[in-house]
Order: sequence, then structure tokens, then C-alpha cells
Amino acid sequence: MAHPVTIKLTAHQRALIREASGKNVATLGIESVEAASGWLYSAKGKKFWLLKHPDAKSYEAARRNHKVYIDPQRARFRLKIGASRIHRWGVFADERIPARRNVIEYVGEWVNLVEAYRRTKGTKRIYSFAFDKFWRIDAAVGGSGAEFINHSCDPNLRWRRLGKSVFCQSVRPIAAGEELTLDYHFSPKAPEVRCRCGSPKCRGTINVTTK
Repeated sequence: MAHPVTIKLTAHQRALIREASGKNVATLGIESVEAASGWLYSAKGKKFWLLKHPDAKSYEAARRNHKVYIDPQRARFRLKIGASRIHRWGVFADERIPARRNVIEYVGEWVNLVEAYRRTKGTKRIYSFAFDKFWRIDAAVGGSGAEFINHSCDPNLRWRRLGKSVFCQSVRPIAAGEELTLDYHFSPKAPEVRCRCGSPKCRGTINVTTK
């Protein structure tokens, strides 16, 4: 693989990365088109921080074509999408699901947190999963349908990471027809989002409280 060519960022570009990540990045390395199709890297010693080159029109088209469906290749049980009492669409079990089973894999396009920030800023519907402090999985592009699972403060699924894969795993037996839910664990530092899960254990917001 060819080594990236290092370039200096403009003040505006540095400000964008600093606003999104709190990092002061002054240089980037750009790989050749043959090596990485124009993907950008933040050069820092021998480590490189992946940052997909913004393509707003391409991403807007992907969001418009985002289908409300379950990918059977990613689901381990029969699932269906229908109207939810919690919010818009929801994912429902179409058969009984035992406890501690991987129900469906959460997939999408892997992007750096700066690109994720650019995509979600000012957007109400977000399908981005925070894999770690550097990476996000944006299910608006190539999602499995797991992105339509709604939040609950008393969920029947939990997030489970296996290597580079993320699964939605049952925490208890789930009856056929029951809506699947996850705790989104929004940061307490993020803008507050009211919760409508209706659970007796509802904490009032999708954000995790600091109390």
C-alpha cells in the first residue's frame, strides 16, 4: 500500500475537526486513489486516523434510498418492521427468541467521528452507532434493519461486540409479536432527547443521567 502524502489543513478544516473531536489536527495524509479511493488520514507518527472524504451528494442520495426492511442475511431470527407505539417504525419478533441470543447484526458504513459529526449535525434521524472513541457505524448506508430498533430504558436487547462486529443480543426471552428495544445510552453531554418508551423504569431522557 502506498504511503499517504502529507498536506497541511486550512484554518477552517482544523476548526471543523476540533469542533467535532476536540483534537488539534494540523496535517492529513492522502492515499492514492488506487490505494484507498481518496480516503483521508490524520498523520501522527506511524498511526493514521481514518476520515472519509466528505461527499455530501452521495450521502444524501444514500439516505433517500435507505430502505425500511430487515436483511435476512444479518438476522438470526424472523423479524419484521411495523408501526411502533414508541416512535415511527419499530422492529418486532416474528417468532419466540430465547435469552442470550444474537438477534441481528448492526452494520453500516464505518466512518471516523468527524465524518459522523458532519453527517448528523442538524439531522433528526440518526442511525449512527459509536463503536469506540474513533469509529462510528452509520447504518443509513448499508444497514441491516437493526437501525430501526427503538430505544427503551428497560430494553429486551443489549449491544454486544464481537471483534469488529456488533450484535443486538436478547437479555431475556422475547415473545413473538413483541417489539425489540435497546438502550441507546446517549451521552449526558449531548443535547437532551426526551424518552417515550413508556416503561415504569423510564428515566425521562434517552441520555444517560449523571446522578
